Parts: sequence; structure tokens; C-alpha cells
Amino acid sequence: MIETIKQSIKELQFLQTVAGDLVAQVILFLPKLIASFVVLVLFWVIYRILKFVSTRWLKRSDISDSLINLITKIIKFSCLSLALVLVADQLGIKIIALISTLGVAGIALGLAAQQTLANFISGIIILVSKPFKEKDYVELEGEFGMVKQITLRSTTLMTLDNLLVDIPNQKIIESKIINHTHTKTIRLRIAVGIAYKEHIPDAQQVLLDVVKDDTRFLPKPAPEVVVTKIADSSINLELLVWIKDSRQEVPITYDLRKKVKMALDGAHIEIPFPHRQLFIDKINTDSLKELVHGNTKQR
Repeated sequence: MIETIKQSIKELQFLQTVAGDLVAQVILFLPKLIASFVVLVLFWVIYRILKFVSTRWLKRSDISDSLINLITKIIKFSCLSLALVLVADQLGIKIIALISTLGVAGIALGLAAQQTLANFISGIIILVSKPFKEKDYVELEGEFGMVKQITLRSTTLMTLDNLLVDIPNQKIIESKIINHTHTKTIRLRIAVGIAYKEHIPDAQQVLLDVVKDDTRFLPKPAPEVVVTKIADSSINLELLVWIKDSRQEVPITYDLRKKVKMALDGAHIEIPFPHRQLFIDKINTDSLKELVHGNTKQR
């Protein structure tokens, strides 16, 4: 019985010692924990200030929202990374060894995700060089539509059929980019062919009358109609006209094509179908008779 009591007393003393050491460790570790918390709060405040200042300055510089978002994310990542390094140092974590390990892992990950990295770099190039921006109407990879969103991986278009098309940024960088709304005004080209028998100046005047006094077009440079080709079946004309709002290119083009056709019909100017004419100058009747008689005898 006495031995049991002595054993219990020893265990109690051991627990008291362990608890005392644990409390001492917590007391010693508490300043480091508080310092780490202060560092995190300080860098969060610094990030919020930098984000507010940079966003206001970038918006005044007429920079796209996508690029602003990218810059703010870089600021946030930089502040968070530096804060974590300082916190780890306060807590006694060997950050140099951890960074080295992460570096090796990053190289392996980079080799496995080359396509993603290529799209990422291409996205940065697009955001910095700005061949187009959000809400522009562009042609990319054979698709025409409005730029819905530019991310670091891809660019999203909304087509005229209200379809969402997602194109990887690397393909965009490597292909031709046509921006239809980069400038406020653009020139439309409406092509039409007339028959050879028609008088070209009359047809030109009919086409010019279609756009006369239309407020959607600029008076200067003045609209004009040019002959683009003397084709096999027609004389090809082109109505050249500058529109005031490049964003109205598609509906105006549809409207002009209809009006051009109706105006030419009203002026009785023929728009010919593709055709071929065969002219026979002389027929050898003797050879034709021999051919007919030969076929008759065979029957």
C-alpha cells in the first residue's frame, strides 16, 4: 500500500514537472507568437494600402481591369510571401531549407506544366501590350465576337450567336489578331457585281445615293464606289464608307447589303449570276453529216 502511494506521488511530481515545463515553453513561445501575429496584421495593412493606391493610379492611367487585377494579385502574393517568411523566422522554422525544397519541386512542376506556363506568359504579354481589351470586338483563331474576359490562361469571347468561346493565350499570341473596335471609326467595304451591259457611272451613283444623308456615316472622308475587278461574269464594285461608331459594324453591314440590292433592283441594274458564253464562229457541215450518217449505219 505504501509503495503504491509512493508511486502515485512520483507520477504526480512528474506530471507537475511536465506541466511546469510546458507552461514555461508556452510563456517563452508566447512573445514569438504575438510577434508573428503582429507581422501578419502589419503586412495585411500594407497590402490594403498598396492595393488602394495602385488601383487608383492604374485606373487613372487607362489600364484595363484585367491588368489591374493581375497587378493587385502580384502585390497580394508578394506581401503574403514576405510575411510568411518573417513569421517562419520568428517561429524558428528553417525557411531556407524549405525554400530550397520548394524550388526543386517548382522546377519539376514547371517541366510537367509547360503548356500552362506558356499560356500564363502569353496572358501577361496580352495584358501588357494590349492588342485588345475587354468589350472589344475582335477576330481570334477564326472566331469573331466581343472580348468577355482576359485571364492569365485564356481569353473568352462572346460570339454574335451568344456562344462563349475560350481560346488559350498561347494560340492568340502565335496567330493574327484583328481588332474591329480599336479605333472609333472604321471603313466598311460592301462588294457587289453588275452586268457588263450596265453603265458603271450610273451604278456608282445608285450606290452613293444609298448612303447619302445617312447620319451613321462620316461626310469626310466621303463615301466612294470603286471598280475592284473585271471578273468573268461581272464588273465588281465596292462601296467604301466610313462609319462613326465601329461597334455598329455588323448591323450596319447587314443593313447596307440589303439596301444596295434593293437600290440596284429599283434602278433596273442587273446583278448577274456567274455564267459562261460559248461562241461558235464556223461549223463544218460536211464533217457533221459524216458523223450523223456513221452513227445511223452503226445502229
